[in-house]
Amino acid sequence: MTWLRPTWPWSRRWKVSATVRGVHDIPEKIRRRTAVLVGSNAYPKWLVFDCPCAERHRVMINLDPHNRPFWTVLAPSPLTVVPSVDQKKGATRCHYIIRAGHIRWI
Repeated sequence: MTWLRPTWPWSRRWKVSATVRGVHDIPEKIRRRTAVLVGSNAYPKWLVFDCPCAERHRVMINLDPHNRPFWTVLAPSPLTVVPSVDQKKGATRCHYIIRAGHIRWI
């Protein structure tokens, strides 16, 4: 299947796959390398995804600039989020950057 090779790397990048109105509308399962935007495109509230670590715990980052700390989605597909995501779950710390759909661990 040589015709898939040029597009294959793009399919493995992180992206926003859906927008839902509220946190109760977030699907129980979120596909790998995808995120769900809560709110609207004009007024996003949260970005929700499963952590890229081995545990795949749920991550919800605040996008509302009136509440701190907050993050900004610069591009939905491929996904770019600023600043870095730094989460601690039990004894595990997950600190990474999401840029152009790629995860870079810090």
